[in-house]
Amino acid sequence: MDVRLARTAAFIMLAVVTVSGAPPPSKPHIVFVLVDDWGYADVGFRNPAIKSPMFDKLAKTGVVLDRHYVFKYCSPSRASLMSGRWPHHAHQWNIVPQTVPLGLNLNFTAMPAKLKQAGYATHMIGKWHLGLKSDDYLPVNRGFDTMTGFLTGGEDHNTQKVECGTDLWTNRAPDSRNGSYDAYTYRDVVNSLFDEHNSEDPFFLYLSLHNVHTPLE
Repeated sequence: MDVRLARTAAFIMLAVVTVSGAPPPSKPHIVFVLVDDWGYADVGFRNPAIKSPMFDKLAKTGVVLDRHYVFKYCSPSRASLMSGRWPHHAHQWNIVPQTVPLGLNLNFTAMPAKLKQAGYATHMIGKWHLGLKSDDYLPVNRGFDTMTGFLTGGEDHNTQKVECGTDLWTNRAPDSRNGSYDAYTYRDVVNSLFDEHNSEDPFFLYLSLHNVHTPLE
């Protein structure tokens, strides 16, 4: 049996965040966390055998999408999230060859672009996996103000290596912070974004983690 059939392909959590000590914005801050290959019962608020205090706190104070069904592979789930359509309507397959122009259909307005129209600052951290053949497919051209992460479907967690080289980027340029555990890099970027953002302005963060995705390290 395909392991992915036995597990939830992605664990999704939406947290509506209020900055402590600051007046609430006219529109809520949004942090959307998507984690590849994290099972339905692999969090403390669903399974007491699991210790996940920070996610338990987010679940208690945010919104858990219990009825947001995902596909058994990485990329189709992301395509549906970003486009609001079924993957086959978004022309998105899980395997995105780096030599052909596949990815989230360029005719679709992605979710972060819609949020920008509503006045949000939009940021992405982590795994993209929605196309990289041309600049048009990159996150910063699909509605994100900033992006730190990788473009392919999986990489070495510590070296950020993939078959074609190193896959770690900030916006359109290679990021020199490769060579350390990627979640630590993402943590630092999250903290910087929170520190630098004016809390009176609406904020959207798409945090796309792959800690439990292969390779298992």
